[in-house]
Amino acid sequence: CFTISTCFAMLVALMAFHGEPMQLQAADLTGVQQLEKSAENEQHTYFLFYRNNDQRTAAMEKTIERHVDAHADATAFRKVNVFDKNEQEIVKKFDASRMSVPCVLCVAPNGAVTCVYNRAVSAEQLKRSLLTPKYADVVLALQEGKIAVVSLVRDADSEPLAAAEQFMNSGDFKDAATHVKVSADDASEEEFFTRVKVDRNIDAAKMILFAPPGRYLGTFDATASYETIAQKVHASGSCSCEKCQEARGR
Repeated sequence: CFTISTCFAMLVALMAFHGEPMQLQAADLTGVQQLEKSAENEQHTYFLFYRNNDQRTAAMEKTIERHVDAHADATAFRKVNVFDKNEQEIVKKFDASRMSVPCVLCVAPNGAVTCVYNRAVSAEQLKRSLLTPKYADVVLALQEGKIAVVSLVRDADSEPLAAAEQFMNSGDFKDAATHVKVSADDASEEEFFTRVKVDRNIDAAKMILFAPPGRYLGTFDATASYETIAQKVHASGSCSCEKCQEARGR
């Protein structure tokens, strides 16, 4: 079930540690269709949900349009009135009828919600909502309630730690975790490395774990066994495996 507060909390916790605008607001596309088109084009989609075209709505719309103009190849924009009968599918998808509006919500190409701002938004906030592909994969995993297992390797031909493979294949974690492999030499992921404070100067693979809502669990190298890592995750209180849920009485 999608909740705005949960997704926003995940983004805040983790971060703390382009089509032409007129085409993107085409009248023949609904919000859901725009979302599908943007995913195909690998674009972030900005939805401005509103009820009235008041000053706050106009101000937010202007800020979003400037941002989309500046990142035309990477972004799309859709303005949606929450009372529009033709837009109820996208309104229900994001529970927009219960939002404090006007509200801007951004969706990455993979479906991760990368920002939610009510009543006002700045250019810097919108800029920070543009995530690299690997960063978006980590955010999506956390929003799905899963542990994000980030394998940092030297280059695309390098292999993750054996412990990472064991972790992803284990009975406890295979359905409760998402594996994200990222190369330290991938310049396109520079923003990801910077935001999650990853040191790219590595001689061997590392394994970095995050748990919902964006909790950093640790960084491990080849000296750490699967058993040691699994024990740390189980003890963190952030594990959603069957054993831990039973232990917590869920």
